[in-house]
Amino acid sequence: MSTGILILYALVIPYIVLLIIVDIGMFLRDSPRRRRGHLPSVTVVLPAHNEQERLPATLASLARQDYAGSLEFVIVDDRSTDLTPHIIDSFAESDRRFRRLSLSRPSRRLSPKVNAVNAGIMASDGEIIITTDADCEYPPGWVNELVDHFAEGVVMVVGYVETTRAWQSRSLTQLFETIDWLSLMLTSRSLTRYGWKFASSANNQAYLRSAFTAAGGFGSSGRAPSGDEDLLTQRLGRLPGSKVVFASSTSARVLTRPADSLRQLLAQRRRWVSRYHHPIHYHPAFLLSIAFLGFSSIALVIMLLLLPLFPAAAPWVLGLWGLKLLVEFIGITCGSLQLDRRDLLGWPTLFWAVLHPFFIAVTVIMSFIRPAAWRSSSSGYRSQLMRRQWR
Repeated sequence: MSTGILILYALVIPYIVLLIIVDIGMFLRDSPRRRRGHLPSVTVVLPAHNEQERLPATLASLARQDYAGSLEFVIVDDRSTDLTPHIIDSFAESDRRFRRLSLSRPSRRLSPKVNAVNAGIMASDGEIIITTDADCEYPPGWVNELVDHFAEGVVMVVGYVETTRAWQSRSLTQLFETIDWLSLMLTSRSLTRYGWKFASSANNQAYLRSAFTAAGGFGSSGRAPSGDEDLLTQRLGRLPGSKVVFASSTSARVLTRPADSLRQLLAQRRRWVSRYHHPIHYHPAFLLSIAFLGFSSIALVIMLLLLPLFPAAAPWVLGLWGLKLLVEFIGITCGSLQLDRRDLLGWPTLFWAVLHPFFIAVTVIMSFIRPAAWRSSSSGYRSQLMRRQWR
């Protein structure tokens, strides 16, 4: 059991150190805004596949954008078989900023969502590209706020994403997901303040077209698994003199629809984790932090389950658990106050912090037992990657 405790501490202590680094980053200053003047042209790209139920509210929210510069919304219909094309056309008839781009076949190089976004980018010419999803809603000043973050040297703006308010959550699963999104956003914000360009969310990100082209676009480092947003962030961040900043103000926030059930949430996160099974693509430091998160959670859960058999280990295991819980609770509490999410203070944050290791452990194990099959055509990503390696 002593060996197990040593392994546990070797995994969890570095993760706690990472948490403390994130907590400190919450008190660093943001980068300055751009100087007012020329308003760059903006293209918002939104991929949609069979989204007839959620798309109307999303497009109505986009239609309320008050950006004074040139603005277009390219809605990419990716082989929908429902009323999605008609919904897009209806908005295009009433608002010239909207237009539909239809895809008829998948890509052999890019995953479906990336292929749709890439097609929208190639069919447009906005100086700034903003990408989002079909299940989101936006404040009227969303585009303005993202554009205002493009100061000199900034190539990408990572936007804040949130789900429901605590009192709007229809279940404990949705409450957990709300705080989990907050933890992801706080981590991303802190990393950008340190100048570390690792991750972003595909439903609220903006980047310069010139930087996108200079970085080689999507899939330049290989046939990418899934969304490619983290990969793109890391490639843009490697451009000489580039900066990636975070936009967390209220007017920059995107509201995304929460999962309807725990099963749906676990399936979504299993897909997210499965992409990290392809280490050739990602920055080593980024992968290392993901590994510590996953394996420290698994170790904590296993050691807790074994405590009835090894009661002498309880002080060591529970003490470490308590330390991790304290650091996470303090971090989420400070972040909730900074980002005006007081609805998450107190027991909701404690609820999330207690269950988080179990959630991560289950997600990681599921990703290995049944990896998400990111497909770009008739054959899966893994088989395509293996063929590429042997060419």
